[in-house]
Amino acid sequence: MADRIFVVGHSAVTCLGRDMDSTWQGLINCRSGIRRQPALGAEMYLQDLAGFVENFGPGSMREDRDIAKLPARFLHLAMEAARSAWSDAGLDRHEDSIDRDRAALVVGSAFGGLDLLAAEEARAARRRNLAVSPYLVPGMIINQAAGQIAQHMRLFGPSAAPANACASGGHAVVLGAMFLRAGDADLALCGAGESAFTPSVVNGFATMKALLGRKAGDRSDHDPGQASRPFSKDRAGFVLAEGAGALVLATEAAVHRLGLEPQAELLGWSTNSDGHHMAMPCRDRIVRCLETAMRNAGVAAGDIDYYNAHGTSTVVNDHAETLIIKDVFREKARRLPISSIKGALGHSLGAASAIEAAVSVRALREQLIPPTLNYLPDPELDLDYVPDKPRAARLDTILTAAFGFGGTNNCLVLGRTPS
Repeated sequence: MADRIFVVGHSAVTCLGRDMDSTWQGLINCRSGIRRQPALGAEMYLQDLAGFVENFGPGSMREDRDIAKLPARFLHLAMEAARSAWSDAGLDRHEDSIDRDRAALVVGSAFGGLDLLAAEEARAARRRNLAVSPYLVPGMIINQAAGQIAQHMRLFGPSAAPANACASGGHAVVLGAMFLRAGDADLALCGAGESAFTPSVVNGFATMKALLGRKAGDRSDHDPGQASRPFSKDRAGFVLAEGAGALVLATEAAVHRLGLEPQAELLGWSTNSDGHHMAMPCRDRIVRCLETAMRNAGVAAGDIDYYNAHGTSTVVNDHAETLIIKDVFREKARRLPISSIKGALGHSLGAASAIEAAVSVRALREQLIPPTLNYLPDPELDLDYVPDKPRAARLDTILTAAFGFGGTNNCLVLGRTPS
């Protein structure tokens, strides 16, 4: 029988707060972290609405001095989330008991340090000099997040850096669990960080009509917090955000040996590929991904108490995801609570599914479903999206899913552990 895998630590750094507690409180108090950002001026950016982690990262009072030479924001976000999750697990109190060669690191990102690349290119153009910082390449590569966490937290086990677009964080959790299940590690620190606010990325999403565009009379004109509105009849594109999320996974044997407190059980998971389109989701393949995850977890559709949605606030995704939920859950679909925290947090791309996994763990612990903000009913999307306020519920099993460009999908099934 396979060793059980538990979540023993979780964290998030988001536009609602620099730690898990403030992020969770923002979610259940129905606050939005979306603001108009002067840094995203109209002379260079097609959209100035965004979710920034305020007063954090390179050059700020909350700069991580250990990695100050690498001013790529995704690194600072990932490092903060990693340290917080490790501390939340209580592992900083077990320094002498941990086999550091058996602590895996799986930390991903969709874009990595493109902000550093853009800054260095602009600096070189201003100086009319081809030279760039010697820290550009180290700071830009996606696996540097795991590398810096390994270096400064002294974790030397297997390492990977999934770059699976908007599914990167969920893939990190799956890969970490696979290291544990294979017997290659006892602990796995898994997650993702993202900050991709460059003109090319923002404007690229805008011109492909994935990002909420500038439109006179939009309800975000008077209230930026209403810009991201998953499953709403007037959804018109996602709002870009930055952030990071992390989970610490442990085998059952490690939990007992180290005296750790299980926060949730990772019951099962699945990943697959659409093989369909560069950006459009494939309904049939995503249905298969969700059904496989539940089968691997040993649960049926009727056992799922809450579905934490990908829910991007785009016309295509939210319609497709609603149909997918109906296909998977059938007669239960209309009774199943569903919500997307992207209404409050925006879309942090590769980090989003790591943050959503962390929020799902907190939802299990608090027995509370975070709401979908800014929802206006759409006759074609007729499920229970838990609109506008949190809901207390008996939560034993949660399914959280993510789908990325390139047709990359993952699903995690998390179960409650006795308190």
